[in-house]
Amino acid sequence: MPRRATIARWAGSGSIADLQSSAEHMLGAEGIRGEVERLGSSLVVSGPEPARACTLFRHLPGVSWLAAGYAVHGAAELSTAAGELARRYLRGGGTFAVEAEVTTGAAASDLEGALTSHVLDLKGARVSSSSPRVTFRAALDTAGGAVGVELCRGPGGVPTGRNGASCLVSGGRHSSVMAWQAVLMGYRVRLVHAAEGGDGLLAAAELYSELSYRSDPRWLSLSVIEEGQVWQGLRRLSPGGRDPVFCGLTASTGRSTWLAETGAASPLYLLSTEWFDSEFKKLGIRECRSAPDRGPARPAKIVVKSFGGRRADVSEVLDGLS
Repeated sequence: MPRRATIARWAGSGSIADLQSSAEHMLGAEGIRGEVERLGSSLVVSGPEPARACTLFRHLPGVSWLAAGYAVHGAAELSTAAGELARRYLRGGGTFAVEAEVTTGAAASDLEGALTSHVLDLKGARVSSSSPRVTFRAALDTAGGAVGVELCRGPGGVPTGRNGASCLVSGGRHSSVMAWQAVLMGYRVRLVHAAEGGDGLLAAAELYSELSYRSDPRWLSLSVIEEGQVWQGLRRLSPGGRDPVFCGLTASTGRSTWLAETGAASPLYLLSTEWFDSEFKKLGIRECRSAPDRGPARPAKIVVKSFGGRRADVSEVLDGLS
């Protein structure tokens, strides 16, 4: 019998095993009982309500798209399940498209043709590859299959892997976007904030909170350098100095003299302010606009407080740093 399931398509970079590990951890962190299985280049998540699973994974790095539908035992059940989805999601005369992945040796086009014919017979709908109202996503291998209706796109990118990176975050939009891009590049990210007054710490905590719900929080942390120079704090946080250090700058903001001290790179330097603004808006967090109170020169003593490894609201992050 078909069972309700969510299909998460791997973006194709990094390791699908890392994507599966993150998906399983996120289910557990939410207290959701479910099973995550690989099906070709997709993950099939059974157990939670598909709409809820799509909400949970819609920002997960390494996900190309998410579909709600059914997991089945073979090709014969795919057509039946596709018909059920057509009755639910397609109105008469609506446009649709079918895309399939087959790893059994058969041609994907044959499966796409069979499902297309079945949907046409049931609904009298029209095929449109350019502007479908509904896109059916199917996958089939020797272990089974799945078919669903695409509900949303994922962020793409790379699932969180083994490499770490430190991201200098001030609470502004440029460094916040840089940190999110580092997560999408597959890094285990350490957010590093130099506490200098103003609202910067609150903004950094909001950034951590947002990223902890978008990605695998096991590999995310926020460290606040309360005393001492930034480069000294980085040296303490990464004694070997092997992890790259990123910061977010544009051509209009210029390069700070302390970059040479920290060894930070700004790989998004040449991108426009308009691009940063657009990407920051997608994060849905507030920007720190108050100027920091830098006060006297920092003493040589180093005081660093850290929080991480789990999903957290802003208040939990701030409490964890106190």
